[in-house]
Order: sequence, then structure tokens, then C-alpha cells
Amino acid sequence: MSHDTTKVGILRFRTSFIVMLLCFCAAQVQAAPADLEQQFGPRPLDGVFVEALQSYSNPRSHHIGFDFGVWPLNPYYNGFSLDFNYTYFFNKNHAWEIVNFSYMYTVDTGLTTELADSYNVEPRKIERAEYIISSNYLPTLAYGKFIFFSDNIRYFRSNLVLGPALISTNEAAQIGVCVGWQFETFVNEKFSWKLGIRDNFSFSSSHPNNLVLTLGTSFGL
Repeated sequence: MSHDTTKVGILRFRTSFIVMLLCFCAAQVQAAPADLEQQFGPRPLDGVFVEALQSYSNPRSHHIGFDFGVWPLNPYYNGFSLDFNYTYFFNKNHAWEIVNFSYMYTVDTGLTTELADSYNVEPRKIERAEYIISSNYLPTLAYGKFIFFSDNIRYFRSNLVLGPALISTNEAAQIGVCVGWQFETFVNEKFSWKLGIRDNFSFSSSHPNNLVLTLGTSFGL
């Protein structure tokens, strides 16, 4: 008799435990939407609650840019440049950088100093770029939006750079090709930051690769 009573008690305990577990799960399911809305629901971005997809805004048609460039690959000098560029955007997928002008300033490396001291090589006789002018086609590789520091929406776009170039050195002016990549992110509809890498390849120079890393700004008109 006591054995049967024990079985009945265990059965009642299991039944009560299952009922309590089901009630707890039901309560959690009912509370989940509010919790999810707090964690993953609409949040203010730039002071605005974003609840729908938006199309990418077309850039302003005319842009004036200013860049600072570093030319790291030449063994005889370190190059620095100030760049000016004017770009016309046909639409969000195609643009023409009508002109890009780079004026260079160079600082001799230790190798140049050693050549001058040991072999009487005049530093001014070493060929070095003085300025470069190019005109480039900028097809868009990617564009879109990203969230900056959790609370700000920023537009971006990246472009290939391809076009003819005129490379002027202390010895001669040479025809070449400009090839590169550019990434641009917008602070607002008129102002953006740019990061780029370009190689101005000369066909006849003793240093055909003129690689430059650039950081700059662009102003939409």
C-alpha cells in the first residue's frame, strides 16, 4: 500500500512540475516581443527612428577635392604631395575626374646621401617626379550605408581609377597611365573624406612605378 502511495506522490510531483514549466514558458513567450523590441527594434540614428529601407542618394554632380599624398616606394627619396582634383558625377555609378593635379616635394633618403658621400653622385641628377596631371574614369565598385559609432548613418562609395597621366620629372615630361582605387565616406551631403591608392605608371622613366597613398576631402557643389 505504501509502495502505491509513493508512486502516486511521484506522479503528482512530475505532473505539477510539468504544468509549472509550461506556465513559465508561456509567460516568456508573451514577454518576448517587448524584449526583442527593446533590443532589436527601431533605434534613433542621427536623431531619427529608422523603420524602413531607403534608397542610396545620388551624389552631387560637381566635386572639388584636396588630398595629401605619400610616395613610399622610391629608394632615393621620400615623396609628399598636395593634390587638387575636380570630378563630375554622371550618376551614382559613373564619374569623370576631369583633372587631378599632384605637386610633389621630396626628401632624400640615406641611400642618396651615401651615394653622394661615397661615389660623388649629385643628388639633383637623380630622376624624381615634380608634378603629375591625370584625367580619370571612376566606375563605382560599391556604394551603400554603414552605422558609425552605433548612432550615425554614413553613406559611402568606392571607385576604380583609370586614365591617362602626364608625369613631369626633373629630367623630362613623360606619358603614363594612372590606375588605382578610392574609398569615400560622407559626413553630410556636401562634405566627405577620401582614402585612396594610385600608381602613376610611366612608360619611359627609370622609375616607372609612382605609387601614392592619399587622404583627403571632397566638397560637393
